[in-house]
Amino acid sequence: MEAVVTDRNVDPAVEKAIASIGDTRLAARYPDRTHFISADRPVQGKMATEALFAGDPVVIVYSDGHELLVHPEHAQGVAGLFLGVAAFFLKHRRQGGADAVQLPPRARIEARDASGHPIAA
Repeated sequence: MEAVVTDRNVDPAVEKAIASIGDTRLAARYPDRTHFISADRPVQGKMATEALFAGDPVVIVYSDGHELLVHPEHAQGVAGLFLGVAAFFLKHRRQGGADAVQLPPRARIEARDASGHPIAA
């Protein structure tokens, strides 16, 4: 497999997503429907919050390659309905903290180094 050429003008989240397309081992590290969001984006908190409350995993990618994988628990029944209502209110609330990520209940968070391996706590 060819090494991915990195260009510092490319958003790190875009670079990570593109790299995972051609590398099956890299792609296996991320759940299906993962959203790759750059930590440097001004509205990364809003983007991540909406994806998480929709039930999709999120990877927040930092410019040095480190990342946070946030994987929401898939709720069903009444809990799923509650998360849907919470997502609606979060989406339509006043924009004051666009850089803060609102986590759904029981979300799992994993810090990873630049090579995608978990960082021990």
